[in-house]
Amino acid sequence: MNRLLNTWRPILLGLVLLSVLVGVAGAVPTNQPSALSTRRQLMISAADFYPINDDIDYNNDGTDVRPMSGSGYFIAPVDFPYPLWVTIDKFELFAYDNNSAQEIRVWLNLSKPASFSEENFGYVATGMPYASDTNGTWQDTTISPNVKNPADDLYVYVWFGDSANLRLYGVRIFYYMGR
Repeated sequence: MNRLLNTWRPILLGLVLLSVLVGVAGAVPTNQPSALSTRRQLMISAADFYPINDDIDYNNDGTDVRPMSGSGYFIAPVDFPYPLWVTIDKFELFAYDNNSAQEIRVWLNLSKPASFSEENFGYVATGMPYASDTNGTWQDTTISPNVKNPADDLYVYVWFGDSANLRLYGVRIFYYMGR
């Protein structure tokens, strides 16, 4: 009886291996999106921005950031919840602009510490609208290059024109995990 059991074991093992190989070889790709191809969003709120130097008179109550007098530069780091490669699709600026002579300019910048360089991913500006324009959304879908290496740092760089009628509420980045 023991011999009979021992002769079936290699045959059974062979059948299991054969069925696994046939299953893998016969696998058909699907059109279903994977977790990596799902479009995601990252919001950088006004509370994340801080001035680049100390001589800017500004207000940041967490809901909006704005210079109180004069123009000013602000910066906010971008930390994706995914530690590997990220492909950026577009970014949007949420702002208030009630000044026909000044504007808010926003750059999405990539810092490359290994090569001591910096690259601009994209750019958005409120565009000095008519005084009747107020709250709005401005976007850039021409992000280039659009892939962020995990070794590089990404940040949002903002310039406000000299006006108390300019407010930044936040920046939203649309991205995919992977490249």
